[in-house]
Amino acid sequence: MCGRALSTEGVSTMGAQRKYNYARQPMSEAEFAALVIADQPAAPQYFVYDAIMNRKERQTLDESLQRSLNPLAAAEVIQQQKEGAQVLDVREPADYEGAHMANSFNIGLSGRFATYAGILLDSNAPIVIVAEPGREEEAAMRLGRIGYDNVTGYLDGGMAALASQQDVTRRTERITPATVGEHLALPNPPIIIDVRAENEYREMRIEGSLNIPLNHLQERIGEVPSDRAVVVHCQSGYGAAIAMGILEQHGRTNATNMVGGLAAWQASQPATVS
Repeated sequence: MCGRALSTEGVSTMGAQRKYNYARQPMSEAEFAALVIADQPAAPQYFVYDAIMNRKERQTLDESLQRSLNPLAAAEVIQQQKEGAQVLDVREPADYEGAHMANSFNIGLSGRFATYAGILLDSNAPIVIVAEPGREEEAAMRLGRIGYDNVTGYLDGGMAALASQQDVTRRTERITPATVGEHLALPNPPIIIDVRAENEYREMRIEGSLNIPLNHLQERIGEVPSDRAVVVHCQSGYGAAIAMGILEQHGRTNATNMVGGLAAWQASQPATVS
């Protein structure tokens, strides 16, 4: 999120950059400026938050982790959530969808964790982590690196601690692209919501879908109907799992997550992608 068209390569050479880097090609200063700023994603809110925090005296990350790595019993987590704490589930989307604490966020450690945590979480509200046992420290550390040192603890034992608390657990409804295609042919078809970035949506999309980028979903929640079936998708599933947690928090229990995202839809029904 800190640049445009970033490479996944760890090393390169000046010769390779001169030959292949889009920004190193011959152009005027005005052309370069227009190229670099085109289709830039919105800066996450934590950029400003961190800039403000950097002007203040703060505890070190090690000090923050000592306070954050506090095992909490299930009852304590439930109580903290009632009092306004954000429950952040950092497991893989498939695990979250199978069973999760009601009204929790899912931002998996394997994806763009810091970016989405900085976009979606309230920097002023306490955070409780739900993780696979042994990964709590990684989650707290990565949150601390972006200035989110308001972690009060983690669910001791992970989701297994909620095995007897069925009243506070939920599962995410999932649907295959083939079944979505069948439902779209019905008299009252579902609304398909694409939570990818706007530029991704412009390049390729399911015909008739509505684009609400994930980083704007909370502020545009009113556009998601509560009285009609909704199908959510991203490119492969990571962002859609995050979106499903947000929708659940806002009472949109009529939503389902399309398995495999746009990639799976395109593979099964390429003629419906424009």
